[in-house]
Amino acid sequence: MNKTLQCIAGVVASMALLTANAAHAQSFPSRVVKIVVPFAPGGSADASARALGERLAEIWQQPVIIENKPGAGTTVASAFVAKSPPDGHTLYLAYLLSYATSASLYNKLPYDPAIDLATVSMVADAPFILAVGSNTNVANVADLIALAKSLPQGLSYSSTGNGAGPHLTTEMFLRRVGIKATHVPYRGTAEALNSLMGNQVQFSVLDVAALGQLRSGRVRPLAVTSAKRWSQLPDIPTIAESGYPSFDASSGSGIMVAGKTPRDIVTQINAAIVQAMTTPSVQQRLSNQGFVPLSSSPQEFETLLRGQMERMRTLINDIGLKVD
Repeated sequence: MNKTLQCIAGVVASMALLTANAAHAQSFPSRVVKIVVPFAPGGSADASARALGERLAEIWQQPVIIENKPGAGTTVASAFVAKSPPDGHTLYLAYLLSYATSASLYNKLPYDPAIDLATVSMVADAPFILAVGSNTNVANVADLIALAKSLPQGLSYSSTGNGAGPHLTTEMFLRRVGIKATHVPYRGTAEALNSLMGNQVQFSVLDVAALGQLRSGRVRPLAVTSAKRWSQLPDIPTIAESGYPSFDASSGSGIMVAGKTPRDIVTQINAAIVQAMTTPSVQQRLSNQGFVPLSSSPQEFETLLRGQMERMRTLINDIGLKVD
């Protein structure tokens, strides 16, 4: 083939690619879009997915449904989305800490966390809350540390399960402040809360699902784990403000898709999410649940996720935690 024909062939190929990309963008979404949630129906994750999904349905003029796929530390949902058709019609409401933890916690996964799912946009953030029972004579972080050091047997704490965000955040806290405590895992927030309120453990790191008990005084918040104070409990200091600068752990979430989804589809989904997250009604609904609504570029989300994966890999190796 001479140079002229090569040039013509190249132009034709480029035009074909542009036409294909344009067709992708114009046809998306062409049918029902589902948001996969890695937890059971009825929780805060489910509610935030519905708030986002309803607004996306308005923007796209296509139905958006929620599909709950709980199990195996969120890996059931991750695997489902990783193996879904890479066309953008299956979205995943991933939680950074859970997703990053699973990458190192499980010996064998049916997907590669680094490449089989692609980041689209962050959608929300929320702190964890360090709390004690209302009858405990502990008013702040310093009191809790002093109590731990005064007891020969140390303290015990409840969590929502081995490898869950509250468990790993507690271990981060213990290492930062220089104390040890016995972990008592449960199967969810309700059981962990009951253990704390029943004085079966001395403290717990809770998520936003415990907001009602925190507000009612049934448990006493000592500090939040985020870098900034939480608007839902503005009088409660951060752990960083309590004497441990730069401590920051949160329960951020974002939308992911199958890893081979075309870039133009990812861009279009991102634009719709950014538009949805600036809608006052969506912001209000997420805020009422205790979340901080936000959005990001795919690259910003990926940077956060990869940083969290490295952080969790180090912590899990340190703890010696593994799940077959």
